[in-house]
Amino acid sequence: MSLAKIILLLSVIAIQSCTTKQPSPQLIQLPATSASLFRQAASLPQLEQLFYLNDEQQQDFLDYFHSQEQATYTAEYRLYNYLQNKLMYFTYEGANYSAQLALQQRRGNCMTLALVTSALAKLANIEVGYKVIYQEPLIDYKNNIFISSNHIRTYLYKATPKQEKGNLLLQRGALIIDYFPDNTHLTGQDIQVARFHAMLYSNLAADALLQGDSDKAFFLSQKALEQDPTYNPAVNMTALMYHRKNAYAEATQWFDYGMKLKDNRITLLTNYRDLAIKMDNQQLLEKINQQLLTNEDDNPYAWLALAIDAERNQQFSHAKRYYEKLLEKAPYLHNANLALIGLYLKEKNFKSAQRLVEQAMDYAYEPERREFYNTKLTALKQHRKSLEKND
Repeated sequence: MSLAKIILLLSVIAIQSCTTKQPSPQLIQLPATSASLFRQAASLPQLEQLFYLNDEQQQDFLDYFHSQEQATYTAEYRLYNYLQNKLMYFTYEGANYSAQLALQQRRGNCMTLALVTSALAKLANIEVGYKVIYQEPLIDYKNNIFISSNHIRTYLYKATPKQEKGNLLLQRGALIIDYFPDNTHLTGQDIQVARFHAMLYSNLAADALLQGDSDKAFFLSQKALEQDPTYNPAVNMTALMYHRKNAYAEATQWFDYGMKLKDNRITLLTNYRDLAIKMDNQQLLEKINQQLLTNEDDNPYAWLALAIDAERNQQFSHAKRYYEKLLEKAPYLHNANLALIGLYLKEKNFKSAQRLVEQAMDYAYEPERREFYNTKLTALKQHRKSLEKND
């Protein structure tokens, strides 16, 4: 485990004035399926419990926030300074804790850090925002589960001066609170508060599933959907839990619901494909495979599981397409480049392999990696020359 590294970055973020309202999309009705197949979990955390800080923790922060030493700093900088001091020896680990427990034990994941930051920001009346950051995922097949998580970055917005308010596009500064900011990671969509709350419950559902408690995972997913009925990972988890109960009709309803959502992620499509195979529904299977090939998920790493799975099943044409889609968004990903080069070589497509090596060299900043690609490129050029001589 590594110590947390919270980095402060001052950035300018364009947002629409609060007086300008965006039309909200009409919600699709959730499937009317029964929960009778699942054993009710003994206790599920309420939202306020996740954000709760005890009196001692609150007072400790407020004393620091209003101290003479912090008087020259703006509110968001005071909160940042507090986190830097309090969480200096914070241990980063892939576990979900409440804000109270995280401050007590000084450990947790990015969602935990976002929870702590949000709980403290509420005490100081500081506006908080969130963005999803796409990173290379952890791949660990356990009981046919692909473990992948998005990284969340928290923003502390500067207070908007009164004279700036109006129906104008405003430029607002924000402090970024993050463990591992990295320029090679892609910044995804803004996360609204309701979706952030849904993500908290969805993470807890994933924990329950990995611990072998499918029933608890189901009910935590339902809690997530109470916060945001359009949160696709919670829909996917619900459908998957029905699938595990062999309740194919209910699972199909939830997968179909997920397919209607704007962000029908490929993880949902992949799980729906598994159900179609089990039901021996060739028409549905063909439809899902077509959607997988044409889907434009904005997470470049979302294609990694599909590519690896297709390669393991010797579906090399599909694997090649998935790696290509990944590299369209993240051409710097070394492992994906190597895998796709290998597939091109397997089909004796030396021209494409050489082109990909040359592209990969543009992102090979480490001397060892650049030397590796140089060696590969020299070998490919020599091989193509020998082929041309023999023709």
